Amino acid sequence: MQNFWEKDGWEDSDRHLSALRSASFRRRFPDLLKGPGLYIIRGPRQIGKSSWLKSVLSTLVQADSRSVLYHSCENLRDHQELAALIDAHRERPILLLDEVSFVSEWWRAIKHEIDRDNKKTIVMTGSHAADLKFGADTMPGRFGAGGEYELLPMDFAEFTEMRRQAGWPMAKTWSEGLEQYFKVGGFPIAVQEAGPDIVKPVQAMETYRRWLLGDLIKLGKQELFLREVMGQIALTMTSTMSLQTLAQKTQMGSHMTAQSYVELLDSSFALKTLFAIDPEKNNYHFKKQKKFYFRDPLLYWMALEWAGLRQPEGALSAVAEMVAHEALVRRYKRFGYVSSRLGEIDFVCPKEWALEVKWTEAARAFKLSNAFLKIPLAAKIVWSQENFLKDFPPP
Repeated sequence: MQNFWEKDGWEDSDRHLSALRSASFRRRFPDLLKGPGLYIIRGPRQIGKSSWLKSVLSTLVQADSRSVLYHSCENLRDHQELAALIDAHRERPILLLDEVSFVSEWWRAIKHEIDRDNKKTIVMTGSHAADLKFGADTMPGRFGAGGEYELLPMDFAEFTEMRRQAGWPMAKTWSEGLEQYFKVGGFPIAVQEAGPDIVKPVQAMETYRRWLLGDLIKLGKQELFLREVMGQIALTMTSTMSLQTLAQKTQMGSHMTAQSYVELLDSSFALKTLFAIDPEKNNYHFKKQKKFYFRDPLLYWMALEWAGLRQPEGALSAVAEMVAHEALVRRYKRFGYVSSRLGEIDFVCPKEWALEVKWTEAARAFKLSNAFLKIPLAAKIVWSQENFLKDFPPP
């Protein structure tokens, strides 16, 4: 049986490559395949991992279509079926395995194959971060020339660049451009749908909602609980909250159930938890109340709409703090929020820097907490509309 990539002109009918060609802009995918080894690509659904993999496939088949195997693993149940697939194509030195993270114990088949043939190139994508990380951690020394990559929604800089690439009207001011980003987010399908006039990406929100719900149902979760959790997080995103409170505000009842949904949203690249941190001892306070941030503006608007909630007052300020958190997550490994009798500080890296977000014009007065004013750090930054995402703390 001939594989689809061994047929002439397959790229013309492939839905992923066709979508790339028809899009108004083209994201730059990092270079892969520097030599034999294991390559892992993590990222949320609908972010372009399959398109990236198909682009790699298209390049490879130009040299020798029989040297590569591409397979979407969503129809495989466990490591035994994956091992059988690999064994049936042992003569192919390059394996491209899409959405491998829902294959039960996939790492057993991959580890066995690498140990059997360390000259093989294996590229895998997945949408479940925790499962991919666990699998990768079981294979020290087996990455060869490969490595781990993340494909995430566009940040503001890339969003702006893609709009420029598409030839769409550019914002007249920095804050106007940021508000455009706050309304759309960085998922390529949302940016494409919003188009030159920044229309509401309704279809993108629905598409992502279906994918997220489908993945979590596969993991035994309930739609009602997921909808309620995301709605409550959207309403309280800039405030501290305990898992007990989150459970009480929904129909879950148990903080352990609330924790399981938060963990799954985190694993699906939809959510990040910010912990309280001690600025003196540099220790996290895991038992204290937490802050929960969505990882892209699209998820915030989707959560409100899905839960049937009105847009809260100060929504753009909440999104600004969320975007700031995500920008810091992508640059710094360790930081948290600080809460004391003197007040609260949005983001602190102990002994290094503190950062407050005030979504207001720089010329307008805003109040800073005594905690921020008195913390003994050399770098204290306030992001207003004028310098938001411009003045980053030192590395």
